[in-house]
Amino acid sequence: MNIHIFYRHYNVTTHKDHCRPEGFSYEKCFNNLLKTIENHPNIKLTVMMDGTKEGTFLENYTGDIYEFKGGSDTASFFTTLDHIKNKDLKENDLIYLLENDYLHVDNWVEKVIDLFSTFQGLNYVSLYDHNDKYFLPMYDNLTSKIFASNKHHWRTTPSTCGSFIISKQMLEADYDILSTMVGDHNKFLHLNQTRSRFVLTPIPGLSTHCMNGLLSPTIDWNQIIEKA
Repeated sequence: MNIHIFYRHYNVTTHKDHCRPEGFSYEKCFNNLLKTIENHPNIKLTVMMDGTKEGTFLENYTGDIYEFKGGSDTASFFTTLDHIKNKDLKENDLIYLLENDYLHVDNWVEKVIDLFSTFQGLNYVSLYDHNDKYFLPMYDNLTSKIFASNKHHWRTTPSTCGSFIISKQMLEADYDILSTMVGDHNKFLHLNQTRSRFVLTPIPGLSTHCMNGLLSPTIDWNQIIEKA
């Protein structure tokens, strides 16, 4: 089973950058990703560079980079989807749409392959165990179905961010929504309500969005940042 990672990066600061955990950098997130996939020949990484890599930490990176002019997170996401749709991927290939501000644990690849090998017909899989699901009042009555693969536990959740894993078939089936609708939360709620799609997230998390107060719980992410 092949996993094609499309890693979206841009050379600008955002409103999120003042909310990062201590020691955070985009370069560390990228180095952490490279470390976790280095012994997996079934992983194909493409950097989707919104802008040019010149003058960035990717300047000397020799892997696959696709440079384009998006100019916004939404435009970048839509361009990435269009790029993927036109690639010749196998039917059972997995596609990992990944933003540039995530950290991963070492064994995430094995656990993703185990999940997709255990269950057929999965819709959307995020590796981020959203911390807000544990304390926001809007989730007080959240009910989740728990799945157990051979190596990890997973649960259903209403939505996730812009980083998730799907099959080639699911991308084609939901391309009309994914490529036009904005707002991650609303998009996933719409897909659930109109097409009965569901999102699975791991317990504990296999990645985290690097935002203070929202890190996947129970994992020492500071230690992972230091190693990166």
